[in-house]
Amino acid sequence: MRILALAVLALLTLTTSSFAQVNGTIYQNIPDPGNAGDAANQGALLPQASFTSPAISYNSNVTGYTPALFLNNPTFMNPQNSFDANANLNNSEVVLTGSVFLNPGINSFVVGHDDGVVLTIAGIGTVVNAPGPTGFTNTPFNVSNPGAAGLFPFTLDYAECCGAPAVLLFQINGTTIGGPVPEPSSIVLIATALVGGAFAFRRRISK
Repeated sequence: MRILALAVLALLTLTTSSFAQVNGTIYQNIPDPGNAGDAANQGALLPQASFTSPAISYNSNVTGYTPALFLNNPTFMNPQNSFDANANLNNSEVVLTGSVFLNPGINSFVVGHDDGVVLTIAGIGTVVNAPGPTGFTNTPFNVSNPGAAGLFPFTLDYAECCGAPAVLLFQINGTTIGGPVPEPSSIVLIATALVGGAFAFRRRISK
C-alpha cells in the first residue's frame, strides 16, 4: 500500500506540474529590439505569424538562428506582411501566452534568456522585467499565490537583438513550461487502475 500511495502521489504531482499548450506570435524587423517591453514591437504592419509550441525551450546554439529553427520548426499560421520563417532571427520579438499552474503560497520559477524578456502572470503582475539585451542569464524568481491552486494565464515577451545566439527557457521546479495537461477523466482512470492493481496484488500475496 505504501508503494500505491507513492504512485498516486507521483501521478498527482505530474498533473500539477504540467502546462497547457503555448500560443505564440513572432514579429520581424521590430523597431526597438533592445527593449522587450516596447509595445511598438508588436505593430500590426510588421511581418508576423502565429504558431503553437509544446514547450518554451528554444536555443539557437542547438537548432539555428532563423524563426523556424529557433522555435523548433512549428507550423506558422496566418503569415502577414511578407513574413519569412527562414530569415535571420535578429531584430525579432516572440510573444508567448499560455497558463501556468500555481500552488498556494510560494512557487519557484526560472527564466533563461538571451536577450531581453518581460513576463507577466494574470492576477500576480509583472514577475520578470529584464527587457534589455544580455548574454545568456538565468533569472530565478518566486511567485506568491495568496489564493487557491489553479492555472494562471501568462504573457512572455522576448526580444532578440545584437546577433546570435538566442535562448529562451521557462521552467517551474525543474519542469519546462508547456506540454499536455492530462484530462481529469484520464487521471481518474489511471488512479483507479493503480488502486485495482494494488489490491489484486495484495490478495495474491495473502493467499
